[in-house]
Amino acid sequence: MQSNPPGYECQEENGSWMLAFGRIANAVSFGLRLVEAIDRAPLKGNIDRSKMFKIGIHTGPFTSMGPHTVTGRADYFGPVVNRAARVASQCELGQVLIGIPLPSGETPCTPDFGSKIITKLVGIRKLKGLTVDMALFSCARAPR
Repeated sequence: MQSNPPGYECQEENGSWMLAFGRIANAVSFGLRLVEAIDRAPLKGNIDRSKMFKIGIHTGPFTSMGPHTVTGRADYFGPVVNRAARVASQCELGQVLIGIPLPSGETPCTPDFGSKIITKLVGIRKLKGLTVDMALFSCARAPR
């Protein structure tokens, strides 16, 4: 599936992909379009399409970048990569989830992507290996 504006496929391992986007809104839009595309795809058998994937999104600067040892594609390193993986681990199957760090005592601010996308706080969690709590928001298309 093409992303527009484009994201960059950094790597794939065992059916999991890491993609990089210039803006969080582009990542959310791609994730929701992927949900819709899978829902329309012709599949054989009695398969629950919503149970095929998880999409975890986190934003922030990377620490370093270098060529992937196998593919040669740009590979990103740093806390943003680890946090995105931790957010994905909190997803329900078929869910698009955003993680936003939440300093102690602060109230989470719901991301706003316009009237076509609904974001909903699903919880504040302490994720493995992180010193700061993470506010987790699910994303979905607004009803037409």
